Amino acid sequence: MGLGILSAALGCKISATNPPEHSEQPVYKDEAFTDFFKRTSGWVAGDGAISIPLSDGRVVWLFGDSHIDDYDPATETVPCLFQVRNCALLQEKKDLQHPRTLIGQGPGFKSLFKNISDGDYWLWPGAGFQGGDAIYIYLNSLKKTGSGGAWGFDRAGNDYLGKTRFPQIEVESYMSLPDFNKINFGCGFVNDPKSGYVYAFGNKQASIESDVYVARFRATNPQSNWNFWDGKAWQADVSKAAVVTRAASTSVSVSKIKAKYLLTTSEFSVGCDQGKEIYVSTSRSPTGPFSARKRIFTIDDTVQGHHPFFYLPMAHPEFTNDKDELLITYSINGYEPCISSCVNGRGIPDHYRPKAIRVPLRLIDPDM
Repeated sequence: MGLGILSAALGCKISATNPPEHSEQPVYKDEAFTDFFKRTSGWVAGDGAISIPLSDGRVVWLFGDSHIDDYDPATETVPCLFQVRNCALLQEKKDLQHPRTLIGQGPGFKSLFKNISDGDYWLWPGAGFQGGDAIYIYLNSLKKTGSGGAWGFDRAGNDYLGKTRFPQIEVESYMSLPDFNKINFGCGFVNDPKSGYVYAFGNKQASIESDVYVARFRATNPQSNWNFWDGKAWQADVSKAAVVTRAASTSVSVSKIKAKYLLTTSEFSVGCDQGKEIYVSTSRSPTGPFSARKRIFTIDDTVQGHHPFFYLPMAHPEFTNDKDELLITYSINGYEPCISSCVNGRGIPDHYRPKAIRVPLRLIDPDM
């Protein structure tokens, strides 16, 4: 099965000098949303689960490497190889039963976002936002390297913004982004209508952790004139971008809830029985400072006593319920090398599906 948007597509996936505060408050699995990802037709399994709320009440869910229409009900398995490098589910916000799968046309992989026919190159989706009659999605540009097995991929040049027509939800064009000095700015878009800016959060790997940065651009012109916070002011030179905080791994997601910017990250994990923790941190400003890390959940998924390879905890503020409980999803990608993900050419789809939890906002930050 694919590694999806792991390592933040070599990027998005606080400070380690102080031990994270541990929370003992109630966080629980959201069974309804966990079951939402247990599909047997259309999108069946994959990673990512990045959501974009739309102005008409619908939600677009973005996924990386995914299985499409390949579930076998007799064995409850899927082939070991996925069919697309990226795709989406289009959901009516209050309907968890009837989402529509969005994929592209061939030849080759029928990925929704595909700007080249060569299968050795592909796009993995990051964060997105709606701007009027368009939806803009950050797309990490990747390529095969020919070695390294499941890790045999690398950046393929500058990343892209994919422009999708609204309300049709049809891919329209791809806009090449500038060189961002190896920072992946697909970790979160926060659209601030009052200022007219979109704040874009990015990261760059630093050993097993990652440094987090912030940029901004005009919502009406997202493909150009990006400016970067240098610690004191906004300026156009990305090489002067300042680190606003540090994440626990390359899994990074930033969103805004009420008046706070929320950074969600996970403990480093690249295989079974490694990291199991999800952390949060908040700030009143997109430029920080961010609060100390708070550990809010230890994943409880196990098979034969082993925990999975897990990553990409994602907050979904649009699904905060009437109890002020935030929805957070995270991706798992099998239990290798403890347990084989592929037996006789088949795999268990639930070992490659996002899971969902509910976290009280007061637990994240008493001021929320």
